[in-house]
Amino acid sequence: MVRYSLVFAALATALISVSCSSTRVQTDYDHGADFKQYSTFAWYSPSNNDSRPTNGANQIVDGRIRTAIAENILAKGLTQTAPDTADLLVTYYVSMSSRLRMYSTGWGYGWGYGPYWSFGYGYWPGWSYTGVYSYNEGTIIIDIVDRSKQQLVWRGMITSVLNRKSSSDEKIDQSMLRVLSEFPPA
Repeated sequence: MVRYSLVFAALATALISVSCSSTRVQTDYDHGADFKQYSTFAWYSPSNNDSRPTNGANQIVDGRIRTAIAENILAKGLTQTAPDTADLLVTYYVSMSSRLRMYSTGWGYGWGYGPYWSFGYGYWPGWSYTGVYSYNEGTIIIDIVDRSKQQLVWRGMITSVLNRKSSSDEKIDQSMLRVLSEFPPA
């Protein structure tokens, strides 16, 4: 539980940032599901033994994510209802990982010019630098389950480099809009 709380607390300071070019969105769905039959949704209610990161310490970010997801699903025409009467159950998971990236910069030339503007041998000094930097990457996975069949029918995932503005209302709204734009599948 402590490990998940630490991950979620770290994610609170930096959640998904849409402005980064490294943002990746993936979705998948059950091709046999008829999404036109679904009209209501509710939040999945975990049992007391469930130690998902969303049960962690940061209720502020949890509220922002839940609000953004619900608003996007409501905009698709579904109605929010009680979990025992809903067609679909919605939940999400978060994770954060540290990444390393190597880079190299430099310039220099090996050939030079000879007399009278012809090619010849010469030496031109250059320099290069190779470095490593670390960054944090966050992922939110949204699962939508058919309540009656207890079967996953849609999954969306967004992964991005994290920064200090990532947990703002605006960035979370943009991220959830981006991943849920493909729900329901056409």
